[in-house]
Amino acid sequence: MPGGAAAPILLLAALSGCGARDGSVAHGRPVAVATIAPLADMVRSVAGPGWTVRTVIPPGTSPHVFEPEPSDLRKLVGAKVVVVAGAGYDDWMRRILAACASDARVHDAAASLGIGPDTHEGHDHGEAETDPHEGHDHGPGDGHAGEARAGEEGHDGHAHGVLGEDPHWWLSPVLAARSLGPVAEALAAVDPIHADDYRRRARETAAEYLDLDRELASALAPLAGKRFVSAHRAWVYFADRYGLVEAASIEPVPGREPSPRELKALVEEGRRGELGRLFTEPQFPPAAARVVAHEAGLSLTLVDPIGGVPGRETYPALMRFNASAFRRGLLETPGGSE
Repeated sequence: MPGGAAAPILLLAALSGCGARDGSVAHGRPVAVATIAPLADMVRSVAGPGWTVRTVIPPGTSPHVFEPEPSDLRKLVGAKVVVVAGAGYDDWMRRILAACASDARVHDAAASLGIGPDTHEGHDHGEAETDPHEGHDHGPGDGHAGEARAGEEGHDGHAHGVLGEDPHWWLSPVLAARSLGPVAEALAAVDPIHADDYRRRARETAAEYLDLDRELASALAPLAGKRFVSAHRAWVYFADRYGLVEAASIEPVPGREPSPRELKALVEEGRRGELGRLFTEPQFPPAAARVVAHEAGLSLTLVDPIGGVPGRETYPALMRFNASAFRRGLLETPGGSE
């Protein structure tokens, strides 16, 4: 959300009634809210059928330029837990919750992983460091780096492109697996009676994600060292995990169109054969990608960091889609676009 959009939040909150307390359950179930579809699927896997889990940002919308409508804010009505990606990715959610006077428990997933502008602990080489519940089976009363009450401010600004700071941590299944234990603790904090169920589901889902990681690693092994251009720097963890090189990005600052000078530099690199394939995203305006691809003779392939659409509704389906797209794009002979 652009900084200038903060003022209308109070009005939107009043119109939407997002601070109402009479919606603390939906069809008899407590409500959890996640900012984006991958997080919602993770929360759903841990919470189980006893919770209603909602996603705030509609599919195909970039969180970097998201402007909430009253219908979006109404998804927050009665939320007991709100899960944010963190590391500057969706800080607007805290401002919205403060405007709504919400008393929801806010779980910052990036902070729970040690990821953010002030930390460099998000590296995910090897499974020895990725026990998804190591150090996270704390009782509901214990403090946790990722926990806060609604309205408390997190990191300011965005931190993109730096391992340990990049907010797109879920594009590594290993980090996604590690994130589930803290999610279980966030749910347990508001529903301690079912804490053991949440922790069990977190362990089971984490094991599935680590199996997924091995599957993707095998599929992407032939691409080791391959270079690519991204629509924006969303793929730092994915590339690091699977041995790829994110050589450049079209949008150096999220939500800002690239300047003619930046586009020219990308085109010149592409013409020298230094960039490889260009991967664009459904949330990214296609015009700049098409210009670079046409002028530099690069091929376009669609990847998706957020999903939430048919065929990419669950986290495993989203990651398999992306692995398939990278494999297809980087093994193909350049010359065509999808």
